[in-house]
Amino acid sequence: MSPQEAELWSIARRARDKLADQFLDHPDVSLIAIGYAPEVDEGTRSIALRIHVRERWFKSKPEERVTFPADVDGIPVVVVPAAYRLEPGHPPLDEEQRPQ
Repeated sequence: MSPQEAELWSIARRARDKLADQFLDHPDVSLIAIGYAPEVDEGTRSIALRIHVRERWFKSKPEERVTFPADVDGIPVVVVPAAYRLEPGHPPLDEEQRPQ
């Protein structure tokens, strides 16, 4: 990894932490991660902050949704659907662990 790539990943991690501090406790947000933005042109991949949101966020009226920034510290933010479920046979969650 080149020094430029290492610095970009350091910036991305700090930006992810800022975004997580702001939005990870929101009931529509299930995960905030660093990944790749959806490819615009074949063969191009750029780092992005990915906010995984529950289906109800997409179904809400735009004026009722929480609004996420377009970027944090120059790293673009993308919203992706996330319908995570427990695997069959997993013990039930305690009440405070259940998504809202």
